[in-house]
Amino acid sequence: INSGASWGKGISNVTEDLLGVHFITEKIGVAVGANGIILRTKTAGAYWEVIESGTRTWLEDVKFLNSTRGVAVGDKGIILVTNDAGLTWYKVTTNLDGNLYAVSFYDERIGFAVGANGIILRTEDGGATWQDQESPSRANLFAVTVYGRQQAVAVGELGTFLITGDGGKTWEIQPNITGKVLQAVIYRGGSDVWVAGRGGAILKRSEPVAPFKVAVNDSSPPVLRSATGRRKPRTPLITITDDGDIPVATPPAKDNR
Repeated sequence: INSGASWGKGISNVTEDLLGVHFITEKIGVAVGANGIILRTKTAGAYWEVIESGTRTWLEDVKFLNSTRGVAVGDKGIILVTNDAGLTWYKVTTNLDGNLYAVSFYDERIGFAVGANGIILRTEDGGATWQDQESPSRANLFAVTVYGRQQAVAVGELGTFLITGDGGKTWEIQPNITGKVLQAVIYRGGSDVWVAGRGGAILKRSEPVAPFKVAVNDSSPPVLRSATGRRKPRTPLITITDDGDIPVATPPAKDNR
């Protein structure tokens, strides 16, 4: 309403943790969270109603491709799709058992999802089917942003920063900017990379992306209805706690004159 200058509390009448939210229009939005909770608003967030999700599995993120189609991802590899602006949802059948933490779309067809133990998935049909694109990292990936049909950036624990320019066939490992957990990323091209993480920090990359290419095995099995199985899950890394090495921006000193 006022570009974030002030905030008010919406009425949801639920107590579950909410982990992801996306607005389709200025008034219609969807939020997802613990125990498969899905909330929908048509009043710009003032009031929220519970929508049946058909699952009790935690949902971590949700994104809409257009005014009607949306995709939600969550724990145990769950992927839900809606074609009516979030009123009803159905489950996409996969054989994935790892947690998915984030999803992002470039257009109505191209998107990526990321998750535990370096899981990276790509869809070319709006989330109906997904292809497993193993990353060169075993770190948990908590955020992804797609900025082209073939380009995406993913970030996660231990300062992990991955980028692809060929749809995931190869991934480029960026030099670590911190050893702590990175939980959000926005990439606008060139050196315009913003990440947010532990310690309350919001960081901007000051140098252009300088990749180190790592080839990914093209024969990785898909996580689709026809998949024959995924390799044995890897042991999750332990998320380390913040000990203050992420610099926190400080406001400029006030002029008391």
